[in-house]
Amino acid sequence: MRGFAKRIQGIKPPATLAISARAKALMAKGVDVISFGAGEPDFDTPDHIKEAAIKALREGFTKYTPATGIEELKEAICEKFERDNGLSYSPEEVIVTCGGKQALYNLAMALFEEGDEVIVPAPYWVSYPAMIRLAGAEPVIVETSEEEGFKMRPEALEEAVTERTKAVIINSPSNPCGAVYGREDLEAIAEVALRHDLWIISDEVYEHILYDGLKHVSIASLSPELKERTIVV
Repeated sequence: MRGFAKRIQGIKPPATLAISARAKALMAKGVDVISFGAGEPDFDTPDHIKEAAIKALREGFTKYTPATGIEELKEAICEKFERDNGLSYSPEEVIVTCGGKQALYNLAMALFEEGDEVIVPAPYWVSYPAMIRLAGAEPVIVETSEEEGFKMRPEALEEAVTERTKAVIINSPSNPCGAVYGREDLEAIAEVALRHDLWIISDEVYEHILYDGLKHVSIASLSPELKERTIVV
């Protein structure tokens, strides 16, 4: 029998899912386990969300929707970006996906190709490198330190850029360490990205999980030129 595609042979299951599976197996045996696996809320889905889903089913919202998302939802997303992030988008610029993970995978497949390099600051969300490799590109990991607040310095980004570099991923607030890039941090990163004509992938799914009075800033909001080359997830 012929084997699977070569592109998946080097892809390994995320460590978080492996840990979660192990924790669930132990729990099923009655072992008292505190799981540090997948990040999942320990509370139930709020009732108003359940009721909205039930109402939609009862009213017949069970057919195919437009591939890029329901128009009313896209308009609401545009309003959110305007209100919370100071970003003006049209519904035509918005794509709704089944979660951020699918958005990032679709983005990798649409943007990267064989020979490209994508810069990823570490620590990073476990799925970034696998998605990049599946698209045929190579992740370039830039180490950070506690002394730097686990944030990538512009000098480190500059050193990592080559003629093959296609994009840089910025995850703020970050998973797993919670690092938050301030305006000055982002301006310094943006200067390097603009000079080297890089795409910026801004993963902002944790924008509301902030502590110590820190504020979230979207790198796309810094200038029109940055907005044109930034894809916000």
